[in-house]
Amino acid sequence: MIRKNYNSLLITHILDGNFTYVKNGKHTTAHKGDTVILDCYNPHEYYTENGFESIWIHVSGSNSYELFEEIEKSNGTLIKCKDIHYVEKLLFRIYDSIKGDTPPSELRISVDIYKLFAELLNFQTTKSLGENNYEDTVQQIKEYISDHLSENLTVNELAMAAHMSASHFSRIFKQQTGFSPYDYVLIFRLNRAKFLLKNTDLSVSTVAYKTGFNSESNFIYFFTENVGISPGKFRKLKF
Repeated sequence: MIRKNYNSLLITHILDGNFTYVKNGKHTTAHKGDTVILDCYNPHEYYTENGFESIWIHVSGSNSYELFEEIEKSNGTLIKCKDIHYVEKLLFRIYDSIKGDTPPSELRISVDIYKLFAELLNFQTTKSLGENNYEDTVQQIKEYISDHLSENLTVNELAMAAHMSASHFSRIFKQQTGFSPYDYVLIFRLNRAKFLLKNTDLSVSTVAYKTGFNSESNFIYFFTENVGISPGKFRKLKF
């Protein structure tokens, strides 16, 4: 789904599954327990491969945008809060207040929204400096992978970009993402290929090139093995 020029903030908390959102050309995947905050006025899009369940609210107001800017500057738009249950409690309470049978208390809703913003803003303050540095480094490598996806990315190359040894980088990357660098790149290639097949008219060979495969036949084999159908058949599916 592609959206723009919607004058509000979107706060989405993932209850199950995962979805990927695209902002400024960057693809970011949110998983169960993650919270995403986006400015809906700016162009963005999102999609899911296997479905997801979430609770979400739209928020507007000048104070909300000021808080959003602070959150985005400090923590980005994908938030991994320590107290997931507290975030869910706040969101469900806001939702129930708005959708309930009795007239909503604007004061109570405003208080809960500010509590939610405070949680999103402050989640990182208790982390150690070293932990933050690793998160920043891994995020930079994710962006490097996205920007260089058409290239033959190796663990050694990614480790050099992170200024680490290959073994140390692989260990840190898996701690932060849950995937080895090799597996992460393959999954990223596959998800980008799915996105291009469904949202562009690029030929299969061009999609193969843009996602880093050295031949169309290798791409078709890899795609079919992992998705269960060929790229051509996948493109024809209606979701």
